[in-house]
Amino acid sequence: MASGKQVLIHFLKKYSLQKTKKEDLANTSEDIRIGFLLHGSTAKEMWRIVDTIEWGEEIENESDEVISQGLKIKDKNISLPELFDYITWESEHKIPKRVAKRFPELTQYEYYAATRIMGLVLSSIEWSGWLSEVENGGKLDFVELDKYLKSYKEKLSSYREDPENYI
Repeated sequence: MASGKQVLIHFLKKYSLQKTKKEDLANTSEDIRIGFLLHGSTAKEMWRIVDTIEWGEEIENESDEVISQGLKIKDKNISLPELFDYITWESEHKIPKRVAKRFPELTQYEYYAATRIMGLVLSSIEWSGWLSEVENGGKLDFVELDKYLKSYKEKLSSYREDPENYI
């Protein structure tokens, strides 16, 4: 049997790389809730926690077009990536006291960088209309991937050698 993490990642990958039909959103939400239960915990509190989220749509107000689908607060127009961004937006200015107490060696910039990466992880598990053309339904061209990897490893090396003039 797969681990809970494998199940959750399977569903997040499946739904973030292609648009889910409106009539399938309820089932999709259930799949993802089960993935979180299997990965996180099936303790009593977790059932209530997973039942407060859903896989839902963000709609463009003027056109009623679906611009993204992803994790959000159930029955509310609050996406988890957007909520996280608002929670951490000022993070470059001040590390919360509780965080600073637990990680006294953490610098302001490291905290800012870590929260930006966490935000990218959250946004990476959304389906986005504006990325759907390049995501090709989740199919990956491994020849192109190898080219990207080689190119960006060289760019990272150049950055590390001269952070001011790496491009």
